[in-house]
Amino acid sequence: MNALKSLGKLVWGGKDCPEMFKLSSGVLYELRPTAKVVRKCLYKDCELSIRQTTIAHQYQLVATCVFDEGEDDLIDVLDDERAFLIGTELRFVSTTFEGAGGFRWQDESAGLEYEYIVDSQLINRLTRDAFALAIARCAWGRANSKPYTQASEKDIAHIMQKAEDEDIDRMLAQVKIEDEDVGAATAVRPKPSTAKASTSKDAPTATTASAVVPPKWELPPEPSEMAVGEAIVSTLGELYLFDARNGEFVQVANEVALSVVETEAYTYWMNVASNERSYSSQQIEPEMNAIFNHDHGSLIWNYFDDNRAYSFSVVAADSKHYEALHQGMTRAAYETLNREPWAKATVSSQDYMLDAYEEDVDMLPVPESWDSDDEIFSDEVLPDTENQGKSAHQIAESESDDHSDNGSDSSSSSSDSEEEDEIDQIFRKEPVPQGVKTTRVEVDDSSSEESESESESESEESDGESAVSGDSDSEGVKRLADGSAVNSKLAVGYKHGRSFVVRGSQIGVFKHTDGDDIVFDTTINRVDDTHGREFTPSSVLLHEQDSSLVLMDRQRPNDLYKMDLEYGKVVEEWRVHEDIPTLAVAPNTKFSQMTGEKTLVGLSHNMLYRIDPRLGGDNQIFQNEQKAYATKNGFTSAATTDSGAVAVGSSKGDIRLFDRLGVRAKTALPALGEAILGIDVTSDGRYVVATCKTYLLLIDTKVADDSAGRTGFERSFPQAKKPAPKRLQLKPEHVVYMGAPISFTPAKFNQSPDGNSSEKTIVTSTGPFVITWNLRRVLGTGRGDAYHIKQYPDIVVADNFRFGQDKSIVVTLPNDVQSVRRSQLAKPTRESLMVRPSGSGGLLSSRDNIVDAPY
Repeated sequence: MNALKSLGKLVWGGKDCPEMFKLSSGVLYELRPTAKVVRKCLYKDCELSIRQTTIAHQYQLVATCVFDEGEDDLIDVLDDERAFLIGTELRFVSTTFEGAGGFRWQDESAGLEYEYIVDSQLINRLTRDAFALAIARCAWGRANSKPYTQASEKDIAHIMQKAEDEDIDRMLAQVKIEDEDVGAATAVRPKPSTAKASTSKDAPTATTASAVVPPKWELPPEPSEMAVGEAIVSTLGELYLFDARNGEFVQVANEVALSVVETEAYTYWMNVASNERSYSSQQIEPEMNAIFNHDHGSLIWNYFDDNRAYSFSVVAADSKHYEALHQGMTRAAYETLNREPWAKATVSSQDYMLDAYEEDVDMLPVPESWDSDDEIFSDEVLPDTENQGKSAHQIAESESDDHSDNGSDSSSSSSDSEEEDEIDQIFRKEPVPQGVKTTRVEVDDSSSEESESESESESEESDGESAVSGDSDSEGVKRLADGSAVNSKLAVGYKHGRSFVVRGSQIGVFKHTDGDDIVFDTTINRVDDTHGREFTPSSVLLHEQDSSLVLMDRQRPNDLYKMDLEYGKVVEEWRVHEDIPTLAVAPNTKFSQMTGEKTLVGLSHNMLYRIDPRLGGDNQIFQNEQKAYATKNGFTSAATTDSGAVAVGSSKGDIRLFDRLGVRAKTALPALGEAILGIDVTSDGRYVVATCKTYLLLIDTKVADDSAGRTGFERSFPQAKKPAPKRLQLKPEHVVYMGAPISFTPAKFNQSPDGNSSEKTIVTSTGPFVITWNLRRVLGTGRGDAYHIKQYPDIVVADNFRFGQDKSIVVTLPNDVQSVRRSQLAKPTRESLMVRPSGSGGLLSSRDNIVDAPY
């Protein structure tokens, strides 16, 4: 209400009557959710104004095209104006697009939706809010057939809130969760059991409940039956539900009983109910995205039904109830994923897992070498930093230099100019493929910002060009026989400013510009082995100073293939071992691709070894540098430090740290249960990030109290002093807006040969979202939910930083490759997270979706 008072000075009863209100500069779009191009630019230079009609108390919202000088003669022949009667049915709400503010409204008579994005350099937030207030006053005047000046602040607030509520209801109703996405997260109750629900004699029950759900907010349907079994924990607490409309948790019941029951061996369900009703009964699975907070004594988690995602929170009645809930849920999660009793784990392993599931875990201090950085921590990003044990000014902030140039990039570019010219000649052998909206021309780096701006405006007018748009109608276009192929793998180079994207049996080559853009360069049309057999690479690794690619074929896991990038074909085939299939490979050291190093690190399900192609024959494993385990450990991924130490993750979720090949691991960290999908490590080995489906696990490997400052790669952790892992995960309330369970792609640190002082950001993606975590902020505040995010119009299949910096990120979509500046990622908000499905039931169609042809 105070906001209305302050804005009222601009438009309430003053000389700025609504009919005189005008926004002088912006872009008008027509939104078409079911079309290939969802945002069609109508007027690239547009005024938005409020105009009085000849009928009392009725006004029009008018969008007028502004013509450039010399175009006045076009006014009579072009559609230069759109007018809309202002009323509550207009559903006029605020919105944002690519960081700029604006408005969105509906034309019910035509079944269309429009969006006006203002020029933020000319129109500030206060002016936008005043305009929205004027629209609300006009809508009230028409609805009540009275002068708008008679409307009270409460009346106008009601009009504005109603429009927001209806807009959110409509967007939430459009979110459809596919059955395969929900999986075990969908609350499907088990079949009725003849056994009654077993509870402890001392198990608490809810005595009272208060239905204080806010108006118009829907609870999930009440479960038809609750899971039954032996209760391992029952606690009391207050129940809250996340209100997606207002962006806050609201109390649903002042007392509920939360119980965890074992329905069968290693299968657990969580029931939440009060005396008045049952709220949820769901199987305990990773998709719950559970977060514990010791300071608040709370558990927050996601609940999915067939059409919508929800976020519940239980605040335990007291510390004893919280501890019981924390231990009971952790035990249930561990036994579900590991299929073994919780009691079998050692006490130190249990503590490790309890720490991993808690949000506010203290980690070791930020390295002293970071204190000298000039970057200042922005305390506006994270609330309550004073409660995290470290003041905000002590923490270095990496994002203050988002727009600064990377000096090493420019210097290397000039010194290697002759070499780049040679590489250009090598790569420019094939025509631009049909459907790829990128320009294959020499890039004038001095005008990169200007050309970027021009391409954006052109793409808006052309009904669907990619963010790096250009002419797709080139001569000599070739199509892949299998039109269903999409982009799948990404390798980012360091030496020639190239990135390589796998699409079926083709590899697209993309060139980075000094302006942090990326443009299509050429295509390696067909990947064949040395016997002429075509295959789709399942893994790609740049090798030998980016002169070659090491490829893997899932159909022939015993072999590796070396592709010479000068000729664009496989020139060597390496039989690693006749009887040992290689599941993954990693560079000998973190930056081996910058050298002429020939050897690689190989991984099978139970073996870690060095591959030396120079050995020849059917066994290229170096015998003195291999370590095999008797049992099947399910190794999945490996990463190396600058010194050659190796971190290995497994499908069981455990992590091993080796100081070198051929020996036992110095450190074995317990498995939380979820499979490790990918792993990365900083160049000095200080930090490891492991990717699981629903969270990232950040581990500080420094051994506490070690006088030499060694890490877990160099010596084992004391039994009682395992590192406290930090789970980096999305807030359950944000998942509500995203509308689907989380599924992360392998996370990466930014890479820099300068060492750990430059490795300060982590990037990953889930669905159509690219997400970054600031490593220093996480370490300085202890919070794993501080992230920045950007939504794309399609699923992100791979992402990584441009080599040597963290200012730009290469983003690979199924049919497009883009480069985004990290500064374009923003704190998550309702509008930035809400996914609007197209008519096909998937994500939003967009201008990028016309890139539907293979390289």
